[in-house]
Amino acid sequence: MPGLYIHIPFCRRKCNYCDFASLAGRDELISPYLHALKAEAARLKRIFPRPTTLYIGGGTPSLLGPEQLKTLFSLVEDTFGPIKDLKETTFEANPESLTPEKTGLLKAAGVSRISLGLQASQDNLLDRLGRLASFDDFLRAFSQLRLAGFENINVDLMTGLPGQSEAHFRETLELILALQPEHLSFYALEVHEGTAFAAEGVCEAPEPAAAMFALAGPLIEAAGFSHYEISNFAKPGRESRHNLNYWDQGDYLGLGAAAASHRNGKRWANTKDPELYIKTAAGAEGPTLECSETLTQAQRRAEKIILGLRKTGGIELPDDIFIESKEQIDKLSAQGLIEVSGRNIRIKKEALYISNAVFREFV
Repeated sequence: MPGLYIHIPFCRRKCNYCDFASLAGRDELISPYLHALKAEAARLKRIFPRPTTLYIGGGTPSLLGPEQLKTLFSLVEDTFGPIKDLKETTFEANPESLTPEKTGLLKAAGVSRISLGLQASQDNLLDRLGRLASFDDFLRAFSQLRLAGFENINVDLMTGLPGQSEAHFRETLELILALQPEHLSFYALEVHEGTAFAAEGVCEAPEPAAAMFALAGPLIEAAGFSHYEISNFAKPGRESRHNLNYWDQGDYLGLGAAAASHRNGKRWANTKDPELYIKTAAGAEGPTLECSETLTQAQRRAEKIILGLRKTGGIELPDDIFIESKEQIDKLSAQGLIEVSGRNIRIKKEALYISNAVFREFV
């Protein structure tokens, strides 16, 4: 079940915490970037089968204008076939750039799932993050999506923000759960070198973030969601198929700057520089690569375990991998971090927030 990812690296303004490959205020590059995407897609079509899922992320894909969105969807369909025939097509959007015209266009194109960025419901926290949209903007965008007929909406939230209390986070959760989205994702703030927060000396807040993580689970599950992956909750049948393919170590093709691909144990990623991507994508060798590697059998086994353990149901290991990993499995079980049932291993619910301690054992 190969997945197709397309990266749109354009934003109106870069958020204070963002270290993704993105450019703010460079709209003049959008059209040449779309031409570069078309060239890369045409080049790779012959070695990659038709995808079953599509994920368009960024950056801010909803920044594209209506004609640019039409161009994007046309290049996908010209290369890989009708979007409507895919099992799932996700489009990332920010509230301030989502208009009724764009929403209708997304629906008509066959997009089936929207991931809407919020982070917090308090406007002062959104301002601190450098977000452009207010909570009212988010509510308008959410309502607009429902009116257009979207029945699969994810909302992104964050924990451990500067000035964020547990009361803030609870209020945000309660407001969002009242809207009845189909999916929720939330992540602890990480401060990366090169971001505005790093320059300001903002520090991560792991303990408050952990407390918010602990608070979230019971509230979200009581609202009918299942906690199916460390950072993700879904209503029944609304799990992200595209992301599940990643966690199941499936093949995927990434198009665009910084996009990563995986096929039969080989992994590569395009240059993070959108301008360099534009210059090189149409060449015989394709875009300049940031990295490329062929995974060893040991690396593939370790990655299979780590990715599988991201899912709360864990992973059923083949006999050979289970035997080879018996020492680490026994150690983690003795520490109370994982549960073992036959050849199935999974991280205990209370240890999900410190899952990195488990992953390290298999690296």
